[in-house]
Amino acid sequence: TYNDDVLFELAFLNAYRAKGRAVTSEDIGMEWVGRIEYTWSGEEAAFKNMKRGIFPPHSATVNNPWREWIGAQMRGAICGMVAPGDPELAARLAWTDGAVSHVNNGVLGEVFNAVMVSLAFVEKDVKKVCRMAIDLMPDDSEYRTVVEYAWKKCEEYGNWRDAWLDCDEKYKHYSWIHAYPNAAAEVVALYFCENDYDKLVSLIAMCGLDVDCNAAQVANVIAVMQGMACIGEKWTEPIGDYMATYVRGMETVRFKALAQQTVDAILRARQTDI
Repeated sequence: TYNDDVLFELAFLNAYRAKGRAVTSEDIGMEWVGRIEYTWSGEEAAFKNMKRGIFPPHSATVNNPWREWIGAQMRGAICGMVAPGDPELAARLAWTDGAVSHVNNGVLGEVFNAVMVSLAFVEKDVKKVCRMAIDLMPDDSEYRTVVEYAWKKCEEYGNWRDAWLDCDEKYKHYSWIHAYPNAAAEVVALYFCENDYDKLVSLIAMCGLDVDCNAAQVANVIAVMQGMACIGEKWTEPIGDYMATYVRGMETVRFKALAQQTVDAILRARQTDI
């Protein structure tokens, strides 16, 4: 099954492999235009803008009413993967990537997830990582109020269901693919999962909304932290060892090869900086 949610992460990785830490939003945008055949919502608007010659940051704003929805937030994990233990770099890369299609709080959603995955390389508790990422969000941002609200409701209720029902009601006037309610769902799942992969993905699924995007981000946090051993065969066996995409040049992606490409990108970027 083709999944548009993985296209932009692959495009980012290709750009990062080529340019390293000097990668720009325009570099990433050119990967979109050259390799991707299908886009949707905020990414579609940005994609069409770039094909008209309107490049970042304007590609994110022209005729783009979805510029603070989940499209950038769903891409954050890859920026954390290539910045292990370096949340500052992860945040910068996430901002660079997010600015192709999103602005303001939409971009902060990508930063939030990138920071968590980066921190997961050096921390051992997903709840702590979530709190650290919340604390790194700008105090004067609306995004900070959303993730802070979700955290406080987790503390107040002491169980995931009541905490989530409160958040769901609080942000019900936003689209189910807006960054805000999905960020709240991530916080609830990470807060109550007790560092258990199965429980984490179960909780994020039961919160609903844009489940596959949210699950991809939070599952990355715990998988980076604990390694493949935390993911049971019931998850991996039905998927196999590859995925099909509609990214030109990456129509069939083997997972082990993709992992190696990610590691190579990190090492190449470090060598370039020396």
